[in-house]
Amino acid sequence: MEITNVEPIRLERALDTITRRGGTSEQNITVTPVVVKVHTDEGITGLGESFVFDPTGEEAKFLEHGINALSKKLVGRDPREVTRLWHEMYVEVKRSGAYRALSAVDEALWDIKGKNAGQPVYELLGGQVNEIKAYATFPHFKESERLVEDAVWLSEKGFEAIKIVGASVGVKHDQERIETISEDLPEGMDLAIDVNTSYNTAEALAVAETASEHDLAWFEEPISHLDVQGMAELNERVSVPIAAYQTQTPHYPAIEHLRADALEIYQPTLDLVGGITSANRVATFVEAFDKQLVPHTFGPLINYAASLHVVAASPACSLIEFAVFDDEIDDPGEFIASPYVKNQEAVYVQDGGTISPPEGPGLGIELDEDKVEEYRV
Repeated sequence: MEITNVEPIRLERALDTITRRGGTSEQNITVTPVVVKVHTDEGITGLGESFVFDPTGEEAKFLEHGINALSKKLVGRDPREVTRLWHEMYVEVKRSGAYRALSAVDEALWDIKGKNAGQPVYELLGGQVNEIKAYATFPHFKESERLVEDAVWLSEKGFEAIKIVGASVGVKHDQERIETISEDLPEGMDLAIDVNTSYNTAEALAVAETASEHDLAWFEEPISHLDVQGMAELNERVSVPIAAYQTQTPHYPAIEHLRADALEIYQPTLDLVGGITSANRVATFVEAFDKQLVPHTFGPLINYAASLHVVAASPACSLIEFAVFDDEIDDPGEFIASPYVKNQEAVYVQDGGTISPPEGPGLGIELDEDKVEEYRV
């Protein structure tokens, strides 16, 4: 089998923008996808996907160019040699920084490998280990009392936890929100907070102490993702689990984090970390150090399906993020970010909060080609 063409497809966003604080500034973000099709001479086409937060779509052009650049190394090669091709692409990517392109292509290669074998990808990774539960990322800025009302709605669906976005006002505001929301959550539902690397160590410690007092499930990206020692100090001083790794590339930095005991929860992002190959290696490292894997999956459906396959095959993971983008939808378990996917219902949070990877060969995802053309830029 040989690769004949690598086709990137930039698509219009299907979601409205939301405002998110990251570092010292606020950003308007959305999910702007770029799908990649890897075509072969045997008629099997692999699908992969990455995305950018930029609502204008300008950053998606760079992602498209990155995929085109990598295609020069792929045409004429056997797509089933996923590991060999990953390492050859990585030689280029570690200099160019095109990790999103690498991630999308890697997912497409695994899709081909699964389709060729007639097996879902999670079976190729060793088979499903645990039942997977979903927690709800709820990226909506509301007063605490309104968030508690929404938490009741999400709890009725079966979500294990709700994750809210912090750092929009400051430390004291986050502490007050933690106190108010955690005390009024439905029984059995956990709370997590994500501040997107917005605090320095002293500020993060103050919030982490409050989070510890109220038994939060985790405190996500409290400080700069580059400050491994700072996260290790936080992790040592507080009981709330420190979570991060969603902005690291590829799997190699996980070793430094694990040796420093910097994190309790590792959150590789499949659209950035290096695809299925890298995320699966992070999962192996994390399991060896008795830590948890909970991938960051705020994004479109093909990429989300890839995350589900990695999660299903990891003994370090039994929980995955599910973004509830619409707070007025009848069923918060529906995936709504990718209308160009024909079988969008294959990724769905069941009543009771469980979710499974698609059962079809490869990633198990099919495109609606008419919708692809409708959303194509």
